[in-house]
Amino acid sequence: MDDQTRPIQTHAEHPEGELGLAARTLVQERIRGIRKAVGRRLTPGDIVLRPAAPEVREHLFEEACELYWNELSWEEITDEELMGDEELTEMVFPGLLTLVDAFLPHSENGEPDRNREHRDVAHDFITWLAGRLIELRNQAPESEDDRERIRRRKAVTDDLVDLIAFRLCSLTDDEVETYQSR
Repeated sequence: MDDQTRPIQTHAEHPEGELGLAARTLVQERIRGIRKAVGRRLTPGDIVLRPAAPEVREHLFEEACELYWNELSWEEITDEELMGDEELTEMVFPGLLTLVDAFLPHSENGEPDRNREHRDVAHDFITWLAGRLIELRNQAPESEDDRERIRRRKAVTDDLVDLIAFRLCSLTDDEVETYQSR
């Protein structure tokens, strides 16, 4: 099924095979670039100490994927967050980013709350999102309308990968600004 006729997914599939490898590599490279830009080690906060039960992990992952499709579809219908030729990604995906924040709660001292987090789900989702970005990059639509739609989807999905990586790495606002200004 092509991207144009893809229904809103109720079951999300983890990228496998070459796509899975490419997706994981894209995420690793993105985080490596963030680490280089901000000049600090980021990996210790990335450890999953309490993995979610498999059924909980799958449910939360599917919810995140469904929210991606719903919010993306709504933006394509309304163009509410379109500024010039670009969308304001944080405004396109407010519910999804709130869900990701819920996956990665912090305690009062600002440290990750290891007792309540679902970092493993956030990793699953960013990898799925990276696979989605790779699929979009590989599409070659024929019509101008389809090319524009795919261009916009690539842009917001690419930005969304960054926004989730910032959350996984617990970047400060100053570090986000440093990374984005490079």
